Amino acid sequence: MRPAFILAVLAALALSPAAAGAPPDTAPAIFSLSVHLDEPDQMARVTDSSPGIVQFTGQVVVDKLPVQRVVVTLESDVDTGWVSQTSPSTMVFTSTTPQSFTTTAVVPEKTLSALIGKLLIRARSSGTGADSEATANGTITVEQYYMLTVSSDAPFFETDKTGTSTTYRVFVTNKGNGPDTFRVVIGNLAQLGSDGWTARLDNEVTPVVQPGLYGEVTVTVTSPKEWAVFEGLTKGIILVATSEGARVHNQTITQSFPLYYVQKGIDPVFDVTVPIIIVAVVVACVAAVAWRWRKRRKKAFAADPGPGSPDGPIDVEPD
Repeated sequence: MRPAFILAVLAALALSPAAAGAPPDTAPAIFSLSVHLDEPDQMARVTDSSPGIVQFTGQVVVDKLPVQRVVVTLESDVDTGWVSQTSPSTMVFTSTTPQSFTTTAVVPEKTLSALIGKLLIRARSSGTGADSEATANGTITVEQYYMLTVSSDAPFFETDKTGTSTTYRVFVTNKGNGPDTFRVVIGNLAQLGSDGWTARLDNEVTPVVQPGLYGEVTVTVTSPKEWAVFEGLTKGIILVATSEGARVHNQTITQSFPLYYVQKGIDPVFDVTVPIIIVAVVVACVAAVAWRWRKRRKKAFAADPGPGSPDGPIDVEPD
C-alpha cells in the first residue's frame, strides 16, 4: 500500500466531527397535536317541556413545540344538528403542558330516545412548523321519559232503563319519547260491585305503543236491574292507567280518568203532573171546539130549517 494513500486516510479521519469530539447529527423535532375526552359517552335527560344539556370535558396536548408560541382553535359539531359549543375556543401554548376544555351540547325537548348524536371535536394549530389538526369523538344518547294521557270518545252514557249495558272506548296515548305499554284497571271496581253494578275490561295491558300514538281498551258497564223508579243516579267508573315502562325503572306514572253512567229517574212533580195537565188542556180545547161547532149548526138550522122541518120558531142560544 502506498504511503501517500495511508496518509490521506489518516488525515480524513482526523478531520471528521467524531474524531474532533463533535456530537453526531440528530433528527429535527416533530410537532404533534392531540385531543382527548375524559368521558366520550354522555346521556341527555330531556322532558316534554325542557331540553337536555350534556357536557364533555377533555384536554388538548401538544408535543415538541417547534416555536415558542403555538395557537390552537377548537370547534365542535353534532351530526343530528343539536347545538354545541366549546370553551375556550382558542388556546395558546408556550409549553407542552396540556390545557383543558369543555364542550356543551343541547338536546331539544321531546327528542326521541332512539336518536343518537355523534359529537366531533376538531382542534387546529397554527404557527411556524406547527400547522396540524386533531379530532376526538363522543356519543350522546337520550334517556327515555314516560308520560301518558287517557281519553274517551264518549265518556257519558244516559238511559232510563234498568239493567242496561253499555261499552266505552278508552284511549291511552303515549306522551313519552320512547315505546311503552300501559296497564288499565278499574279503580273503584269493588265499590261498583257492592252497589250491584258490573264492570269489566276487554284487556288490561295494551300492546306496545310508539310515541305519539295510542292504545285502545274497552270497558263494559251494566247497571243494577232493580232501582227506585223515582230515583235519578249518576255513577262514576274510575279508570287508572299506568306506564309499564316506568314501573320497570322504579317510577310511578299514572293517570285517572272517569266515565259516567247516568240513570234518568222520574220526577213525580214534573214527569207525572205536567203530562196530566197537558192532556187536560188538550181535552178542554177539543170540547170547546166541539161546542162552538154544535152551536153554529143550531144557528144555521134556525135561520133556514129547510123543507119538511116542523113549524114554529126554534130557540137559538145567544152568543
